[in-house]
Amino acid sequence: MKSFIYLIIAIVISITLTSARQKISESTKSIKSITLQSTGNNVTSASLKQSADIISVRLKLYGLNSFDVKVSADKGQIKIQLPDNTEVSEIEGLLTSRGELAFYETYTRNEISELLKPDNQLFKLLNDDQGNYAPDPRVGCTNTENRKKTDEYIRSAVPVKNCKLFWGVESEKSGYCLFALKTNEEGNPILVRSDIGSVKIARTRDSLDFKIQIKLIPAAISLFADATRNNLDKAIAVVIDDLVYSWPVVRNVIDSGEIEITGSFTEKQVNYFPALFNSEQLPLSFKLIR
Repeated sequence: MKSFIYLIIAIVISITLTSARQKISESTKSIKSITLQSTGNNVTSASLKQSADIISVRLKLYGLNSFDVKVSADKGQIKIQLPDNTEVSEIEGLLTSRGELAFYETYTRNEISELLKPDNQLFKLLNDDQGNYAPDPRVGCTNTENRKKTDEYIRSAVPVKNCKLFWGVESEKSGYCLFALKTNEEGNPILVRSDIGSVKIARTRDSLDFKIQIKLIPAAISLFADATRNNLDKAIAVVIDDLVYSWPVVRNVIDSGEIEITGSFTEKQVNYFPALFNSEQLPLSFKLIR
């Protein structure tokens, strides 16, 4: 009888342990863990905590409700647990982007030719396949390997006055494109992040696409109105963390303080921008490590 009881107990224990292992396994599978490593010299526990709070706000605004953000101060890291089905590549910018936003005037095709001169090495490093579209502010485009060579040349070349050269986001069609952006005498853009009141998304009139709506603070409205008045039929570049995301061409004066950016945005992409710009800027820089 005792042997029978011991056998039952052994079976119950075995089932319990198996069930526990399955639950642990299922729990492990449902969670994806990533680590953000801070870079730079001014990393403190306070700045890490502030960064973790900002990242949490961004993830909530993006639409993620199940996540955990913890600080590992001794390693200068932030550890994040996300649902396993989360595409980290889609939200990496929310985790690592400082969130600097700027609007720049741009140079036209003819102005770029005058500015850089035909013998400039940039024209040899980049493919000029943009055609003759006059407002196009791209110097040219290239692949990853030539981008590194181009960066080396830009670092060694004498800077061009009132001009900044920034890369755009990678395109399947063109690769990496280099943009010629116009600055004022102090080297500044038209608008910076502090000029932005809010960012939200909306459906276009035909409800087939999305648009990004940006509302300026009152002090910046007349400034942007003048900029659009002076740049009719020219492009104004939208730059995030020194990367050109969009370059809409100005078709009319915008004096309402409300800017609309349209394009082939997915719902996830348009959720990204409000999440990034309706939260604070990160006080630290981070790189994503697995």
